[in-house]
Amino acid sequence: MEAEVAVVGAGPTGLLAAREVAKAGFDVAVLEEHEQVGVPVHCAGLLSLRGLEMLGFRRDEDFVLNTFRGAIFYSPSGLRLCIEARKPLACVVDRKALDVKLATRAGAEGVRLSLGKQVRYILAEEDRVLLGGPWGSMSCLASVVAEGFKSRLVRMLGLRTINWRAVLPASQVEVTARDLDDDFVEVHLGSRVAPGFFAWVIPLGDGRARVGLACRELDPRKALRAFLKRRFGLRLDRAPYSGSVLKCGPIPKTYSGMVAVVGDAAGQAKPTTGGGVVLGGICAILAGRAVVKALEEGRRSLASYELAWRRALWSDFKAMLVLRKMLDAMPDRLLDKAILMADEAALSSMAEEKLDMDRQSTFLLALPKYLFTCLLGLARRAPSSLKRF
Repeated sequence: MEAEVAVVGAGPTGLLAAREVAKAGFDVAVLEEHEQVGVPVHCAGLLSLRGLEMLGFRRDEDFVLNTFRGAIFYSPSGLRLCIEARKPLACVVDRKALDVKLATRAGAEGVRLSLGKQVRYILAEEDRVLLGGPWGSMSCLASVVAEGFKSRLVRMLGLRTINWRAVLPASQVEVTARDLDDDFVEVHLGSRVAPGFFAWVIPLGDGRARVGLACRELDPRKALRAFLKRRFGLRLDRAPYSGSVLKCGPIPKTYSGMVAVVGDAAGQAKPTTGGGVVLGGICAILAGRAVVKALEEGRRSLASYELAWRRALWSDFKAMLVLRKMLDAMPDRLLDKAILMADEAALSSMAEEKLDMDRQSTFLLALPKYLFTCLLGLARRAPSSLKRF
């Protein structure tokens, strides 16, 4: 099996990178270890509408299940903070259908998709890249590794892998439940619910929701069962499916010669929420463009990919790492106080004007003004509102 460019992994990042290279006329093969695209699904599927458009999709695609105008945050003691915009800012998608649509688009550009082809080794030589597995081997001019955070190929390339201490086990299930507001995602904070992260409720419409959590020091399946009983009075009649959440941030170097590493394998997921489809997708598109440029110019390095994604996104990853460290350091009592002091009107206004779900450095830039607004609001409140603390 031969190709000019080989992409390892048929998730969103792999397919976006492959399509970008194929559009330039190169022969591209995507090697996927599973027998189906989009299976298994381990993603909550919550994306910003702006991010969806950045990946080349409309807001009314058939894989969009529901849209949201905001989020409701619950503190450890049950205090409620609602951030609401006048128009939808986010959506939840059918991840399998999204992946299939990406595969179809890639195929339309000439990408060859090979299923059931696990890549077990990779070698970046001076003039070619070698890949192989139980199916055989292949030689190519360049490669993109997009096989997920468990990638063994990253270490084979001599690159540092993700920080595994910042990878949390997660569990999720789809349920039918009452007391859902289809316009809002729920975020539940606190050490009793999900220490080290949070629990989420994502309405799908028609009384259904994806409910999940990630945590440290607890079995996420047991924690999820306890949360479902407390929030909805539900008992699971089936096992929830498991996954992982990355809050580690990008690896130090994301290329080796003519091999680029993208998506979860590169740690290109949001440290605040673990979401990686949009930012990982942006990095994958940049990787594809870097491969095209290097091949057209006869260069043997993808250093331009590293420069491109860092120039575009590093400030946002850095801001999210700061936010994640702040959240991890906050005890339940302080989270309660922060929710109590927060100004819903100010946060809602900032959500529409400044807050970007993917480019979260805008939040830090707007934070001083928001805190000043909160302090003014707090000064107008009765002192008794803080007696409980």
